[in-house]
Parts: sequence; C-alpha cells; structure tokens
Amino acid sequence: MRKTLTVAWREFRHTAMTKAFLFGAVVMPILMMGLFIVVIPLLMESNDDPLEGTVVVVAPEDVLQSIQDHVAEDSSPLQEIVGTLPDQIANDPLASALLGTNTKSELTVISAPDGVAIDELKQRVRNGEYTGLIVVPESFVLSIESETPLEVFIPSNFSPNHTDALTYATSKSVVDVRLRRLGHDPDTMRKLTKRPSIIATRLSDDGSEAKDNEIARKLIPMAFMMLIWIATFTSGNYLLTTTIEEKGNKVMEVLLSAISPTQLLGGKILGQAGVSAVILCMYGSAAIAGLVAFAMLDLIPMSHLVLFGIYFILAYFMVATIMAAVGSAVSELSDAQSLLGPVMLILIVPFGLWPIISEHPNGLVAIISSLTPPLLPFTMIIRVTASTEIVPLWQLLLSIGIGIASVFIMVWMCARIFRIGVLMQGKPPSVFQLVRWIRQG
Repeated sequence: MRKTLTVAWREFRHTAMTKAFLFGAVVMPILMMGLFIVVIPLLMESNDDPLEGTVVVVAPEDVLQSIQDHVAEDSSPLQEIVGTLPDQIANDPLASALLGTNTKSELTVISAPDGVAIDELKQRVRNGEYTGLIVVPESFVLSIESETPLEVFIPSNFSPNHTDALTYATSKSVVDVRLRRLGHDPDTMRKLTKRPSIIATRLSDDGSEAKDNEIARKLIPMAFMMLIWIATFTSGNYLLTTTIEEKGNKVMEVLLSAISPTQLLGGKILGQAGVSAVILCMYGSAAIAGLVAFAMLDLIPMSHLVLFGIYFILAYFMVATIMAAVGSAVSELSDAQSLLGPVMLILIVPFGLWPIISEHPNGLVAIISSLTPPLLPFTMIIRVTASTEIVPLWQLLLSIGIGIASVFIMVWMCARIFRIGVLMQGKPPSVFQLVRWIRQG
C-alpha cells in the first residue's frame, strides 16, 4: 500500500502542480467566483449615465404632457416587460440581473417653438441645441389602425439605452392618450392586463405536495451532470496521456522494476482521483457562488449534494479505468482515439437524453438509462435533481449497488489489460484483442 500511495502522490504532484493545471482548474474558477460574487452584484446595482438635455416635441398638447410625465418616470422597455411578468419571476434576482436597471432621465421636454419648420428643428438637433426631436401627428393619435411609425430624431452619438428610453416614453404616451380620449384610465388598464402570479404545485401519490420550479428542473440537472463530466474526463484525460507518455519514453519499465503493475495502476488511479477532486471542488465552489449571488442556493437540498458526491465517485472510477486501460494498450495518443471512439459515443448519450430525462425524470427511458453502466452516474444525477418527486429509494439503492459492482468489474478488467499491455509495443490492439487480454490476464 505504501508503494501505491507513493505512486499516487507522484501522479497527483506531476499533474496538479503544473502551471497549465493551476490556471485551468484553480485560477479560472476563482475568477468565476469573483465574477459571481463581486462583478455581477455591482452590475445589478449600477445605473446607466443619466439622459440629459432638452427634447423638443411636435405633438398635441395632451401627448406632450404625457411624454413629460413618462420621461420623469425613468422607465424603459424592459421595465414594461417586467411589469407584465408574474411577481415570482419579476422579483427574481436572476431576472433582475438580466433585465438591468432603469435609465435615469434628467430631460427637459418642451413644445416646438411656433413657426419653426421640422427641418430647422432637425438641424438644431444636429448642432446639439436639442437632445432630440419627437413628431407625433394628431392623425396618428386618432387612428388606432395606423401603421405609420412615429418619428423620433436623435443625434449620432446617442446611446442605444437612451434611444430605447426616449422611444418607449413616446409610444407609451400615445397609448395613454388614446385610452384617456376613450374614457379609460391607463394605469387601471395596465393593471387589468398584467399577468397574474401562478404557482404550480405537484401532487404526489403519497399525499405530499411540492412546488414546481422551472429553473431548477431545466438548468440545475445539466449543471450537476456537467460538473461530473468536467471533473472526471479532465483527470481521465490526464491519466490517459501520462500513461502513454510513460510507456513511450520507457519510464514505465523503470517503475515496474520496483512495483507490480497492480500497484502502479492503483497509484495512478488514486493520484488522478485527487486531481479530479480538486477540479470538482473549484468549479463546484464557483457554481455555488453563482447561486449565492442570485439568491438561489435554496434550490439545491443537501440530499442532492450527498448523492452528487456518490455518483461522482462512481463516474470517476468508471472513466478512469477506461482511460487507464486504453492508455496502457497503445503507444501513441493518436492510436487511442480508435479505441476511445466507441466509448465516447456511449458516454455522450446523457447529453442527448438530458431533455428527455428532465421532462420525464420517472419515465421508462430515465429509469433504464439510470440503471445502465457506464451511463448510470450521469443520468441518475439528472433524475435526482430534475424530479420534483423523490426518486424511489429502491431505485437509488439499486443504481448505487449496480454502480459499485460495475466499478469493481471495470477495475478488474482494467488491471488485466494493464498487466499485459503496459509493456507491449508496436501495433495497437483491437477491441477483440483487449477482450482476449481480459480472459488471459
């Protein structure tokens, strides 16, 4: 065991103490955590530069007054969208970050001077005397079927946010004036057309109730699976390449003169397990920082984290044994692609099944795939995190039992391939030759 641990520490040190690994697995997640914890909250609290100056309006008196009122509200098109959303979405921190804040306005809205032509007013906008020009004909207000667009003239250096705020205030003012002329109160009409808040509650057969969270059901399962995928395949790729390199430069022969192939294999797998754990902790911390920044940490119960840890261990040993077996059987990295091709086709199946499992976490496809190695850890974590109902305990225990048994079998097969292939050179073996090695080992 001492020799195995020595190999494990050597494997971990030569992988985790390199500049490339430190940047990819440590620095990048720290930068992501800084983005979530510092930058995004600052952006959520930041405000755009205020909209200043004088806007001249050619419009009926009631339209002019409405534009003045709406410009003073510091409103924007996105805020109108928020106003039509249910409260649980409109008040969500993530939605607030995506939709942004209002554009502050310090505009002065005036009526066009008498006797001044439109072309002269445009020229004053170009010269900077006016910040903008709004033209709203009386006929446009009277006709609700008019398809002629309103005209808002702005200088060339106007920002898109300021343009949106000005055009939004204009269009909203016209709608309000039309409603008032028909005897309706615009604020009352907006309240009547606002979508009501609706909470979907799932009723389980056992009598329990659970709120349906669309964000959790669609995004979190994919995030959990991607964390397992990144951590296991990154370290698995390191295991593959280091095994091939040591075999090619004869370092493997020196190592085997001091320890057995089984001890060497065990040390390499354990060493890369530490690498995988570091990657998982760093990127997992970045993901948790994002949830904290958006006040969504309550979407992940502790039971999901415990199961995530179990299925991560199963996924790592399944992927590691495959990579170690392939790395020991070939002498060039290019030769490994032909052996890994069929395996990768199988292991990317969870990406294709993700939408199906997320939509029907207790469906037949989800149950079968979550009990089939090596898909088991990737698809089962999707089921656990996507389902609003608790996955039956017997299915969880069965999947973990199948996973543990599969790991032992795959380690046994990998050890037999490793024992024969680690000292072989020349033409890479076929899949059928690997099967014979397993039987002969």
